[in-house]
Amino acid sequence: MALTPVIQRAFSAGEIAPGLGARADLPLFAAGLRTCRNFLVQKTGGIANRPGTRFVAQAKESAGLVKLYRWEFTAAEASVLIEAGDQYFRFYQNGVPITVSGVDHWDVATNYIVGDLVELDHTHFYCVADNVADPPPSAAWYALEDDIYEIPTPYTAGSFDSPGPLRFTQNGALITITHTAYAPRELANLTGTGAPRWTLTLLVLAPAIAAPANFTWTPGIPGPSGGHTYAYQITAVAESNYEESLPTTPDSAAGVGEPTLLLPNALSWDAVTGAKEYRIYLDPFENGTFGYIGTATDQVTFKDVGFAPDFSLTPPVDRQPFPGALDWPELSASYQQRRMFAYTDNKPATVWCSRVGFLRNFTIRSPLQDDDAVEFTAVSNTLEVIRHLVALRRLIMLTSGGEWIVRGDADGAVTPTTIALDQVGYAGASRVIPVVIGNAVIYVQARGSVVRDLQFDAVRSVTDPSLNGRDLTTIAGHLFEGYTIGRLAFALVPHSIVWAVRSDGTLLGMTYLTEDNTWGWHRHDTAGGLFEDVCVVPEDDEDMVYVVVQRTIDGQSVRYIERLTRRFVTAETLEDAVFVDCAVTYDGSPTTSLTGLDHLEGEEVVAFTDGTAVQGPFTVEGGAITLTTAASVAQVGLAITAQAETLNLDVQGTAVRGTRKRVQSVIALVEASVGGFYAGPDEDHLFVQRRELWQPATGLLAGQMEVNLTCTFGDGGRVVLQHTAPTPLTIVGVIPRFEPGG
Repeated sequence: MALTPVIQRAFSAGEIAPGLGARADLPLFAAGLRTCRNFLVQKTGGIANRPGTRFVAQAKESAGLVKLYRWEFTAAEASVLIEAGDQYFRFYQNGVPITVSGVDHWDVATNYIVGDLVELDHTHFYCVADNVADPPPSAAWYALEDDIYEIPTPYTAGSFDSPGPLRFTQNGALITITHTAYAPRELANLTGTGAPRWTLTLLVLAPAIAAPANFTWTPGIPGPSGGHTYAYQITAVAESNYEESLPTTPDSAAGVGEPTLLLPNALSWDAVTGAKEYRIYLDPFENGTFGYIGTATDQVTFKDVGFAPDFSLTPPVDRQPFPGALDWPELSASYQQRRMFAYTDNKPATVWCSRVGFLRNFTIRSPLQDDDAVEFTAVSNTLEVIRHLVALRRLIMLTSGGEWIVRGDADGAVTPTTIALDQVGYAGASRVIPVVIGNAVIYVQARGSVVRDLQFDAVRSVTDPSLNGRDLTTIAGHLFEGYTIGRLAFALVPHSIVWAVRSDGTLLGMTYLTEDNTWGWHRHDTAGGLFEDVCVVPEDDEDMVYVVVQRTIDGQSVRYIERLTRRFVTAETLEDAVFVDCAVTYDGSPTTSLTGLDHLEGEEVVAFTDGTAVQGPFTVEGGAITLTTAASVAQVGLAITAQAETLNLDVQGTAVRGTRKRVQSVIALVEASVGGFYAGPDEDHLFVQRRELWQPATGLLAGQMEVNLTCTFGDGGRVVLQHTAPTPLTIVGVIPRFEPGG
């Protein structure tokens, strides 16, 4: 009987739930898989075995939780990965730990400030308190281990996920760090051309420019009977951005006559560094309200000749929204040139916004001005606890009970008098930090087991935005049932993948394309390890994925930081391709002896050598292995098993599903692949694909690769494709050739 071919042209729907196994009427069925394990769904629709991870470093603290964060720079290659452990931060650049070298020896006559580095008795020290003539070790100095650069922090590992995550929000070169158990702080990278220099300081919420000091004034007409009581305040205005300082303490005098042009009240004060102007405010009526009367420019004196106060312009009023424990914010964000904070234990549904353009300035005036600081609270018929603030076309507020839009005024501007807070959904959000992809927000729903998106309705007008949301886990519900998601990260380049860490240590990926309105899930595991965290850092021309993996090595539990390697493979770069986990690379003279594998002591590893041969497995002993054949370039690490299984053969409008079938061969349409994969009706009956005699013995292949199968008739007609070699395999289509039965 003639064989019937059925082609599957794409896998963009990824792994779909068994409950959808009969839905050939859905478009996703034709692009779905029953299993997509350690294969990436590419944005072009094909699948490719995921690249391996390269060993970066062992985390300093393997006993407690370790979290990863990023600091971005305009030059992507200068971006930094931050390892946050128990009361320390370490830093990595382009997959390499930042280290200390060539710093000055400690000197008794030097004034040291926070962030300075010195060397004494072959130990490096980080300055934690300004000092002079205080030799390390002491309370003013923090000792570094070997040459690894790190800074001390107050954050204990036990607080990283309790009650919520440690939050990093970057604005410019500064990172704002928030957590309800700690006062908010700023992490700054002050590294120049010399040694690394990072500082972690308490966030001071006040104008950046100081108020004038030593303010005094002399009445022009002192002491007449029945005279007025005059009180003045002065503020400084910064030359750089015209930020206004807090006012001086009111200075008043009683029994003063009304000043004139010839007999003015004469005011003076000390100059303020960085000030261009000084604004003068007067209370002539003993009401405690000061109105603006004039400005002194580039001088520290002012003559009040009887100016009438303008009470619509009053001096700034200091506000400290986070005075102490139970009032420290959980999260921060930036929107419309304002720094925003939200959620404290005392006010879990409140948002605080800085003045426009001044991110540490939370002052207000009376009457309120449009650029003043803003405070508002979400009020609804249910308990609302703010989880996230996300800036898109409007400010989106995700709470434990739903989704909100902060509409602002007609132009969307948020001011003290135009909040316009509307609840537009009731799914609710967990504390997992969301990611933004184009015009969409991807977040984890309340209770932690559903991933959703949220987009502005493209049909609605700009002045009346509305949000639409979807459950992105419905098509792959089996990947989430009984689990929760603990971390999200997004890598735009090269394949637009959202990475999610599942509670059992599995790493999930979702290839998400807003332009095509498609998404597909894939799952990833690593031999003998559990994924605990994920972070994406832009580096050169790609978004690099870093993970924390908990492994048991030589009987000890360790936490490793590893980086997913680039997967761009050509014939010229094949020898550099990494398709093993926790990998190291040897590149040198031909040898059979490979060392530097201490981090995999006692583990079984494989090697891909010179871009042509797979060697192993070998067991690491004494941090080394001996190859069977000498090699100049070797990629050594833990083997990865990539597996894809097609859905039951089913074509809408035909009787294929109801017939028994025997798949006699399968053709894989491949690109940039070495081959050598397996195929079969199930994972217990697999047959190897081999290069044809007419094909070159080494290098990359593209086109059709056929595997003949030996199997019996069955109902499904599924095909399993499995790849265990440390070589690339990209499948853009599958053609099962089957014989229909009764």
